[in-house]
Amino acid sequence: MKIRRDGSRISKFNTFLLKRFVPDYENVKSDSVRAAYGYLEGVLGTISEVFLFVSKLIIGIFIGSIAMIAEAFHSLSDIVSSLIVIIGFRVAKQPPDPEHPFGHGRFESIATLVSAVILVILGIEIARDSIERLIRPTPVIVNIFAITVLILTVILKEFLARVAIDLGRRIEAQILVADSLNQRIDSLAAIIVLVGLIGVVLGANRLDALAALAVVGFIFYTAYDIARDASNFLLGRAPGEDMVELIRLIARSVKGVKGAHAIFVHDYGTRKAVTLHILVDKNLSVEEGHDIATEVERKIAETITGATVDAHVGPAHELKKRAG
Repeated sequence: MKIRRDGSRISKFNTFLLKRFVPDYENVKSDSVRAAYGYLEGVLGTISEVFLFVSKLIIGIFIGSIAMIAEAFHSLSDIVSSLIVIIGFRVAKQPPDPEHPFGHGRFESIATLVSAVILVILGIEIARDSIERLIRPTPVIVNIFAITVLILTVILKEFLARVAIDLGRRIEAQILVADSLNQRIDSLAAIIVLVGLIGVVLGANRLDALAALAVVGFIFYTAYDIARDASNFLLGRAPGEDMVELIRLIARSVKGVKGAHAIFVHDYGTRKAVTLHILVDKNLSVEEGHDIATEVERKIAETITGATVDAHVGPAHELKKRAG
């Protein structure tokens, strides 16, 4: 399958890296290629976040800013998230086995949930320290290094967000798109911390603690958003109407099929289990009905990559009964 590229600088940058580090990078339906995309995004994120975490933590302790320290631990959570992305894709690419006949694709969503839990735990700890600092304000010494690191954070986070969005869209990976949202929220959080430090310079010391609490709000929102999407996927989110209609049209295109209903799609990431009920002439033999069902299964599997299809056969008079 060929990848559609939008010609943007970020897309060209990703293509440059993919060509050098991911063999057969355009085969985005391959589990190993999908895993390589996840590794690439995870490694870029980890390297960037380690630098930001160390810089923010040192500066935050030096100037006595709880908001900067909160931002440092926000970056630490992103390091963990990036590592979870790498681990998630590594497990998800494992082939099917007797205990997991449809593969391990859903582990990507499990990894996303783990990331959300970590965000909540860190957010609670930072909120506690921020409230204490709000009650008992502590002097904050703002310097050019703190301002520079925050501005660099905004630029770097936006860059990483666009990289993750492009890679996620190429392989239709929820976990990468979720990580891009996390990067964008991190950028906004850095701006709030920057505003808080400017407030401190103007004499409002409590703005530092308020900025830290705002960062906590971003952390909680990020955790909620990615946990919601991951949970919906794990709970078996219903397929879109477009997918159902496509399967119905493919089934109806097979000679002998009078109707198709009870269409279900169980999504396992790169693999999908499709079941449907097709209606055929009630006077057909069992063998003829079986041949028609086999052809329906073949055509659907050819159209929907990674699909395992099971078509059940029923007499066409059921269509009239359902209509009534």
